[in-house]
Amino acid sequence: MSAPDRIRTADRAVRAPKAARARKRWTPGEIVVAVVLSALVLIVASPVLYALLNSFRSYSEITIDPMGLPTSFSFDNYVQLFQQTDYGEALLNTLIITVVTVILLVALVPMAAYGIERVGGRTSRILYIVFIAGLMIPFQVRMIPLVKGFDDVGLYGTLTSVILVHLGGAASFGVLLYCSFIKGIPIEVEEAANVDGAGRLRTFWAIVFPMLLPVTSAFVIIQALGLWNDFFIPLVFLDSSSAGTINVAINRMVGLLTSQWQLIYTGAILAIVPSVAIFAAFQRYFVKGMSIGAVKG
Repeated sequence: MSAPDRIRTADRAVRAPKAARARKRWTPGEIVVAVVLSALVLIVASPVLYALLNSFRSYSEITIDPMGLPTSFSFDNYVQLFQQTDYGEALLNTLIITVVTVILLVALVPMAAYGIERVGGRTSRILYIVFIAGLMIPFQVRMIPLVKGFDDVGLYGTLTSVILVHLGGAASFGVLLYCSFIKGIPIEVEEAANVDGAGRLRTFWAIVFPMLLPVTSAFVIIQALGLWNDFFIPLVFLDSSSAGTINVAINRMVGLLTSQWQLIYTGAILAIVPSVAIFAAFQRYFVKGMSIGAVKG
């Protein structure tokens, strides 16, 4: 056999498995799974698509044909949303709450979990139980005492109260997540740093924290999305004189601007886009962090 024939034979041998896989027929079970998943995607995506299309339509278009398509893609509704409502202030409030809370969580929660895991002793066990208890006690049980306490110290109705409530709620989950991950970090790495003269705080930030980046990325995404989309806590702890957060602002528009549904749809889309963009951009870090955390735990 000549060299060209051998090359063609080898090429056919490589293509044969690919062709076989291409001709593979779906089993009934795979078809059912595909149909169910497609239906779920449609159920989840259809309200978002409906709001997106109506954000480009006028009031008359929506009232005449609620299920119709936009005749033109104009951004007039987006301009009017910021001109006629306090949505801009609400957007800024939401951004401040999200960014400040996430920064404080990343700065404090990993250190707390590290202290609980590495210091040990009765005090660490008690602190761990206290953090876990925070996951078991419903927020509705703590809500009235928190409102009264913040009102007594003059923090009720401020962004600080919302940030502190979120810190307390997220710290319990964060400590549980980080503790399960830190257990898998070899203690010998920290002992080597101590031999070189590094203190406990320096050892944590220089040695341990870089190892926590995968689980930190997952923790940040979970908390950022939860903070951005939260409605109940800002509704309770921010009084009516404040613009609130974007979800509170949208809720107020339903009562104040009932006839202006195009602005309500526009506000909803602006609330959805950042969270979807964040998750889409950092999805692989989220999956990696959660999978590594599960293995470590």
